[in-house]
Amino acid sequence: MRFMLLMIPQGYENADPGVMPDAKAVEAMMKYNEALQQAGVLIALEGLHPPSMGARVTFSEGNPQVTEGVSPDVKEVLGGYWMIQVNSKEEAIEWAARCPASNNETIEIRQVQEFEDFPEDVQEAAAEFTESFSNTTTATGTTNEAEIRQLISNQQRAICAKDIDQIMSRYTTEAVIFDVKPPFQTKGKDAIRRLWEDGLPCFPDSLEMETRDLTIIVNDNLATAHWLFRFQGEPDHPATQMWMRATAVCQKNQGNWQILHEHVSVPLNPETSQAVFTLNP
Repeated sequence: MRFMLLMIPQGYENADPGVMPDAKAVEAMMKYNEALQQAGVLIALEGLHPPSMGARVTFSEGNPQVTEGVSPDVKEVLGGYWMIQVNSKEEAIEWAARCPASNNETIEIRQVQEFEDFPEDVQEAAAEFTESFSNTTTATGTTNEAEIRQLISNQQRAICAKDIDQIMSRYTTEAVIFDVKPPFQTKGKDAIRRLWEDGLPCFPDSLEMETRDLTIIVNDNLATAHWLFRFQGEPDHPATQMWMRATAVCQKNQGNWQILHEHVSVPLNPETSQAVFTLNP
């Protein structure tokens, strides 16, 4: 599900041209934006100049009428927006509630109308345009990247919940894993399930994952992603003492992205022949 989080700052309708937020507010908001991105839910975001730098077009009997700058009858305006992809309205609300907004700011949450939400006759009327639009590189690439981010985020949540069925639902039948621990490779879903069944009991009881530098390259049916991650939870647990590297190759099957190949590793110091577990050794 895609949702727009619409930021409505009270008084912004009367703001002077070129007005900008202060540096502290921007710093806090950048941390929030980074959290959205690291969680794999962020599709797009933008801030908007005040209405004094824009215009409003209204229509009377089909005739456009342009009002430059501030329209006197407008009481609320947008200051910016986020587009996110999550699993439910409740999850969108949770993300909106985490925003470091000030007392004079409101976030309105609106679900995006997907093509399948419309009745059949509307879908037929829009089918030709929708097919043409969906085949553009920008539209497809943006949607696919968001879906890969969501796939990775969902998989991480399943790992933290130790939900083996949810973990396995995201692998293709012929998936291959190169794990950080032996064996060198694990082929097929049955073997991968055994790998997770053996490994999950070794994880801390309370578990979260921190992700950095998630990078995705995607086309219509194939995607690669790489990122850094570490487990968080019990501070003295061995699993929380290391950063690891992850690479995933994902394939789209019948409209759903799944993991075809996964590679998790740590770098090796050639001078000591020891694994390196920190970002700044």
